[in-house]
Amino acid sequence: MIAGFSLVAPLWLLFWLPLPWLLAPLRRRLAATPAERLLRHPMIEQAPDAPPPARSIAWLARLIVLALALLILAAAQPQRAGQFITPPPPARSIILLVDASPSMEAQDFPAGNGQFISRIDAMKQGLLRFVAARPQDRFSVIVVTRSAGTLVPMTADHAVLDYWIKQLRAGIHGSDTALGDGLALAIRQISEQSRADAPNPLLVIWTDGFSTGGLMTPAEALSLARAHHIELYTVNLAPVGSTPDDGQPSLAELATLSGGKPILAGDLAAMNQVTNTVAASHAPVKSLPTERRNIPLAPGLLALALGLFWLAALFWLRLGEGG
Repeated sequence: MIAGFSLVAPLWLLFWLPLPWLLAPLRRRLAATPAERLLRHPMIEQAPDAPPPARSIAWLARLIVLALALLILAAAQPQRAGQFITPPPPARSIILLVDASPSMEAQDFPAGNGQFISRIDAMKQGLLRFVAARPQDRFSVIVVTRSAGTLVPMTADHAVLDYWIKQLRAGIHGSDTALGDGLALAIRQISEQSRADAPNPLLVIWTDGFSTGGLMTPAEALSLARAHHIELYTVNLAPVGSTPDDGQPSLAELATLSGGKPILAGDLAAMNQVTNTVAASHAPVKSLPTERRNIPLAPGLLALALGLFWLAALFWLRLGEGG
């Protein structure tokens, strides 16, 4: 690369070597072939052949050789280095632990203008917004009711995620909320998916704050999360002013004690801030761009070479008329 320019196939430039030696024989060939011989037509009366001026022949030969040189240069595929390409943010694996217990059916979530929707419908809106805001990431969905199970394995197919999130229903399997079991399942998946060359997976918990069943308590799950250095982000869907959860620890304590962040999403306005809050807490380290966009120059050189060939042809016709 020289001053921002480079060649994809530089060996083509070897064909430049014979061009200087081509100039003299081309001039002799043109001088020996007046233009009228190349324009024979049965309806045109032919004039006696007359040799064109030597200076004109010299310029014509230079035009042709220059056009050939441009064709060879175009074949070498020159390109100019453009702007640096900003690298995309690193992809993350994110586990969404969602509550589908009967309490999520409560129609007390403020939707604005005095309207209320169910907690699970509000959660689905927040989940879809969260997934759409992170197109480069992979997601898994774990559903918690009386027990915990994986609804969507880790995938980068957001269409599949959107479909299954929209299918969520409250109270489909039992009346309890096994939040501790869900945390244990998510933590186990995170520990299995952690790699040294990738950002740690994130765990975002969406619930209305009550843990009422399961084999593992939230306190035991918190100890497990801290042992694996997993930060918990808890999205509390209980409306503002509702009865706080009486589980030990609370959602806020789960997040804070694990090094994560609690998010109180008591209305749609707060729900819309979930994406920004998690993104701000886990902003990726901006890597310096190392790749530049290359701008090909071959099309312009081909157009210029074609223009020179046409100019040479017109010049040759003028020489014939002048002769």
